[in-house]
Amino acid sequence: MPTNRGFCPSRKLGIWWFFPFFFSVYLSLFIIAGRNIKIVKPLFINILYTIAGEPMPDMTALLHHAVMAPSGHNTQPWKFRIKENTIFIYPEISRRLPVVDPLERELYISLGCALENLVIAAEHEGYRALVGYSFEDGAISVNLELAEGKANNDWLFNAIPIKQSTRRQYDGRPIPGADMERLASLPLEQGVSVLFVTEPEKIEGIIELVKEGNSIQMNDRDFMQELISWIRFNEAEANRYRDGLSSKAMGNPSSPRFIGKLFMKFFLNAKGQSKKDEKHIRSSSVLMVLLSENDDINSWINTGRSFERLALCATALGIKNAHINQPCEVPELKKTLQKLLSAGNMHPQLLLRLGYAESLPRSLRRPVSEVII
Repeated sequence: MPTNRGFCPSRKLGIWWFFPFFFSVYLSLFIIAGRNIKIVKPLFINILYTIAGEPMPDMTALLHHAVMAPSGHNTQPWKFRIKENTIFIYPEISRRLPVVDPLERELYISLGCALENLVIAAEHEGYRALVGYSFEDGAISVNLELAEGKANNDWLFNAIPIKQSTRRQYDGRPIPGADMERLASLPLEQGVSVLFVTEPEKIEGIIELVKEGNSIQMNDRDFMQELISWIRFNEAEANRYRDGLSSKAMGNPSSPRFIGKLFMKFFLNAKGQSKKDEKHIRSSSVLMVLLSENDDINSWINTGRSFERLALCATALGIKNAHINQPCEVPELKKTLQKLLSAGNMHPQLLLRLGYAESLPRSLRRPVSEVII
């Protein structure tokens, strides 16, 4: 006598029962979510992962860490798209800086910083991040696969929300040798290297290049207009836009916008800025330069990833950093910097100072919901 094994859809209908089943699930979610596709899609993908027996990565949480990355003028020039278990990062061209960054070099360095934060966060949560570039549409793809275990990178992951560019005078304390060795031995992305500058003659040369850079940039009307457009002079502006350079983060008092603009017009000049920059450089423990073998989009992204890794490591060690990028932004000064550093054919991409100081208020970031497409 044959035994009754019950009804099995797959036996009677083959695999075809899956299609109406999943369609009905998707349609139900679509109705429940008020026809909001941005809500439905991650929920449906999460169901698929559950059926497959694999946990779905919390994409929003990962992107929360990605958007904490630094960017030129805190423009946050990125957009993200989630497709199943892949996150795509796109440049947001409307947030580019055409005057100070006409080649979009610093824009792609910023994307590299966001990418590095995303990879660190994913590995911390137990996923393997496979990175790919598609420069036809400018996209960076990060495919997430379940790893055997969580990465041992707490020291980098925990530094993401507290790292900042600290634009103030440092206290001049030397960095212990063991900490310098840890920074110097940190693995960087392909084609990128780091140089720590301590020689007095080279520091003097860099100070002169920074001064010359200030003279060129701050006497350029378009440069100043672009800079002012990204300054948030008071807390209300900072909270409204959640981007740009806030007065508090730069160590300046808040003021109404019209007063701040008048102050910059009549009192901010290359001579005064150079005096301030020189004081800041001389108070620093060491200068740091990131260089790349090539000068293209791939190299800029890798520079961003490498810088962010170094900055997070420095933060974990209690070391502050701040950019002094004028010599890297003005083409003729970049060549002079290259010779000063005896860098050969390596391209200086970022110039920073390291040291110790009290933290300043942190720059705000746009919420993840505003950067997902």
